[in-house]
Amino acid sequence: MTPFHRFGPAPLAAAAGIALALSACSSTAVRAGGAPDVSVKNCVAAAVREFKVPPAGVAVMSSSTPRDGVYAINLAVGPQKRSAVCTTDENGAVLGLVYKRPE
Repeated sequence: MTPFHRFGPAPLAAAAGIALALSACSSTAVRAGGAPDVSVKNCVAAAVREFKVPPAGVAVMSSSTPRDGVYAINLAVGPQKRSAVCTTDENGAVLGLVYKRPE
C-alpha cells in the first residue's frame, strides 16, 4: 500500500499547496530593494490570508526601507493586480497590510 492510498489525497494536496506558497514568495530579486526574505514571505502569507487570494495571486513588486528597522513591501494582489503595501519590522513581523488608494 502506498502512502497515497493509506491517507488519501488530502495530505498530498496540502503538501502541494505549501510548496506552491513557498515558491510564490521566494523571490530573491526583492532582496536588492532592502527587505529581508523573511519579511517578504510573511507579507505574502499575510496578503493571502487577509485578501483571500491564492499564493500565486500575490506578486512582490518592490521593497524599501523608509525607516531604520521598518520595511515596506509593495504587492500586486489578485487578478486585477491591485496595489497593496505591507510593512514589517526587522524580525519580519507584519506591522500593517493595506490596499493603496487608486491614483
